[in-house]
Amino acid sequence: MKDKKRRGNSRYYLFFLLSLMAVIAIGMGAVYALRHLSIFELTQVSINGNIAVPDSLILKATDGYLGTNLFCISKSDLRKALQEISRVKDVKIRKHLLNKLSLEVLEREGLLYVKSFEGNLYPIDGDGIVLSRYAKVYREDLPIYSSFYTDAQFKPGVLLTKPDLQRILALHRRIMKEAPDYLHIISEYYMIDNTINIIDARYGTRIIPSEDNMATQLKRYQFVQDNGNISRTSVVDLRFENQVVVKAGDK
Repeated sequence: MKDKKRRGNSRYYLFFLLSLMAVIAIGMGAVYALRHLSIFELTQVSINGNIAVPDSLILKATDGYLGTNLFCISKSDLRKALQEISRVKDVKIRKHLLNKLSLEVLEREGLLYVKSFEGNLYPIDGDGIVLSRYAKVYREDLPIYSSFYTDAQFKPGVLLTKPDLQRILALHRRIMKEAPDYLHIISEYYMIDNTINIIDARYGTRIIPSEDNMATQLKRYQFVQDNGNISRTSVVDLRFENQVVVKAGDK
């Protein structure tokens, strides 16, 4: 009786194994068929979310995938190819049967223009990455920082790491977070004696920002500016708690 049970169990295991192999074979065959059917070859790419980057530049990066079976396209490889464009921070890629891709682009936004030693302007993002310029498509109204970087150093995608520039970027991010209503008054940043100075776009006044209570101190400055008689050459120092100190420009 035991031998018969063993033989019965063996037949069951063999049947299960053969069934499993059949399922795997069918699955692999289906995958193979899907990856080789011409009806799934990519013919159309749609793009959303891009403002600065022209559609034509993104489509150029996807040209090599046209005619490729949708199931053979690696999203990670395509994402890397698109991120070679300096303004593309990330992209969501969706496949749509039978033969379409949709791209949702997240761009790097310009935070500052950095003026080169030669006097040319280059946009950078909040991390200090140099962005491509598409003057005919997109114009950014950004504050300017004059640097000693040369034109040759401003290559799209390169990270600028000089400490002075990183300090100014950190300050600008603080203003964006703590006092966004005052972003529009900033025309330029300067570094003088290792101290950051802001130029008020409306009056030409030079402002030394506070380390703390950024929004409150800028409101105090605005009150003094609106009700006082601050000359264009004055320096307004906001580093003193609850005070607005106005100095002559040469002090």
